[in-house]
Amino acid sequence: MANSQILIDEATLADYIKTAVKWNPTLMDLPIRAAKDVLGYMHGITGLRGKMQLGEIGADSQFAPFRKDREETAAVKIKYRVIEDFLGNAVEKFAPVDYVHLTMGYDDPIAGEAIKGATTTALVLFHIAKARGQHIAQAVLTGVRNENGNTTEDICDGLLTIAGKEITAGAISKEEGNYIKLQDAFTFQNACDLLKEEIIFRLNPFMRRENNLLLCDPELVDMYNESYQATHTGLNYNTQYNQPYVEGSHNKVTILGLPEMSGQKRMILTQKDNMWWATYNKSDEMAVDIMRKDHYTLSFAANMWLGTQFRTIDKRRLTIIDLADEKKPAVTPGQGDDSNN
Repeated sequence: MANSQILIDEATLADYIKTAVKWNPTLMDLPIRAAKDVLGYMHGITGLRGKMQLGEIGADSQFAPFRKDREETAAVKIKYRVIEDFLGNAVEKFAPVDYVHLTMGYDDPIAGEAIKGATTTALVLFHIAKARGQHIAQAVLTGVRNENGNTTEDICDGLLTIAGKEITAGAISKEEGNYIKLQDAFTFQNACDLLKEEIIFRLNPFMRRENNLLLCDPELVDMYNESYQATHTGLNYNTQYNQPYVEGSHNKVTILGLPEMSGQKRMILTQKDNMWWATYNKSDEMAVDIMRKDHYTLSFAANMWLGTQFRTIDKRRLTIIDLADEKKPAVTPGQGDDSNN
């Protein structure tokens, strides 16, 4: 191996800088594209820095039997929720020598067709940028804003965190009609009936006519499919294992098991256009940057903004479901009960 392949000479540095400039739009967009397994189920804004008000307009007006002197006051209400995205950055070192044997002709469905003609230098930067996407996908669901943090989940509050704060504030509650607390835990035997009877049948009637997504732990999808098969053995239409819609919803609730929801004790039931994410990565101001770190390593830097919000938490558009609390095993008198000792 030539010495220039180990040490970073001026030609190697210039090649990476030139590549970063040429592929800047792709390198800025790749993390978002790589997070589409979650962001694809949400509504995105790609030109926001800071705050934006999401207005929800409601009105009440109606006809009544004719009367010449009839006069009513128009009732138009506008509720605002604020989506705010925050600036984050990534500065990571890498050694070009680690990638000198990278295979050319690499194909990647996320990077697209352009990657087929890219140089090894570009492929290295593509993979670093793409890897950031999985953390964005996680952050928009479970992120908790911490300005002193060191991960993508520290940049902004995710939807589950926002829901939790609204529950604490009382804006999402049983009384408001947008919250369900399950009393029984899901199993491979009861998941189908529990989803139908304790969630679908308890939804607001106006919400039931919407095309809804149920964001949940992938394990629940397995439980639902097994339970559906076991409880519908005699039905002619029970011909496939994977059931995309929750029974009883008239194909209006799609059960969506996301890896990013694994282990979560809370589920989100709403529509795609009610879950918003925001970023700002379409400007020259957001260009990526390459610089020499030392004799053997380069530094790859990029900035981005990220934020999430529900457009509305109205019971006709959103329901948050908390799973049942784990039940402690009953203590048999004389076994494990030392209260009298």
